[in-house]
Amino acid sequence: MRSKMVKMIAPIATALVLMLILLPGCAKEEALGDWNGTWVNVGTMLDDPAMDAVYEAMADAASATAGDGAFTNHDARSFLHAMHESNFGDLGIAGNSVTYYNTDGTVGCECEYESADIETIAFGEEEFDWYKFELTSEDAACSGYKYLILTETHSDAEGGLVHFHMRYGDTSFDDLINNPAYAMWYPTFGVEGTTVEEVAEGYAQGAVMMGTMMLASQSPSLEDPWENFDPEFLPAEIIDISGTYIKTGENGGLDIEGNFIPATVEQATGTIVVEQHGSLLKAIDTTDGEEGVYQGSTVGDNIMLSSASYMEAPGIGKIRYECVATGNIEERAEGLEIYLNWVWRFYDSDNNLIINGATTQVWRQVED
Repeated sequence: MRSKMVKMIAPIATALVLMLILLPGCAKEEALGDWNGTWVNVGTMLDDPAMDAVYEAMADAASATAGDGAFTNHDARSFLHAMHESNFGDLGIAGNSVTYYNTDGTVGCECEYESADIETIAFGEEEFDWYKFELTSEDAACSGYKYLILTETHSDAEGGLVHFHMRYGDTSFDDLINNPAYAMWYPTFGVEGTTVEEVAEGYAQGAVMMGTMMLASQSPSLEDPWENFDPEFLPAEIIDISGTYIKTGENGGLDIEGNFIPATVEQATGTIVVEQHGSLLKAIDTTDGEEGVYQGSTVGDNIMLSSASYMEAPGIGKIRYECVATGNIEERAEGLEIYLNWVWRFYDSDNNLIINGATTQVWRQVED
């Protein structure tokens, strides 16, 4: 089994860590007790004139980094609107209950939740936690908020605005946390009494960082993670494997009980185009007319690649695909050869393993 890979976005680790550094966790007596209070939706303040200077600074930062002066205040405003997008106004949280207010201050719906564990997300050398909550209410008005994930309350600087980030939806926790389409989606809520001046001041202090994030987000549909990457530095101990390769290999799968599935055995052939950026790699795999993207790295003659995607499977619904490979690079007179051992897995929407398998591949360079 195989599928078209979802292209991965750039790991904008430094920028997001600065936004999402969190305080140590602690045990909760109530599911949502650590977030009790009324929280102001920062996204409702983005059209205030006080934000104009922020948009100008963001646009200047992005244009300076890109070197083309192409970013406008409108681009910056649109970027922050997309990052903070939500279909409600402020939030009221008490114990196990969340009240979603309309933007006119009226109550949209009141929803009850239970805790559903914590998932730690890595950004570079830092980490932050998504706290997961699942709906227990039967009110139809709450159905769009079945899954709720929150960061801990925090501030980005000493004395800065206390706030948290969230996501919500009716698909799954895995979708909210790992779907690349949500990589820049962080609805943000400030402590009760937050003013637009405080929000503007906070974003003004981080305007360069936000401009850099905006620049990275301009890759087509966030699908090209290397468009704005500087590839000039290539350490001597890194083998440059940039070029076009012919792929040959064999796939085979096991069911969840470990039984071999003969129908999964297939010969795999295709074309690989590798871009190298320092020690980092982007590999575009074209097989049977389908295109997928891997990302990875090399050090010495060792190589690692990975990819993940979501797809719809007949009779099953949305499933998740993950794969990772390790291998070696050999330098030959006729060109490079790369030997890879892949492990791949499919999961259903409830994160249950459906099938797992392995692939052996040889990539032979035909053009550098």
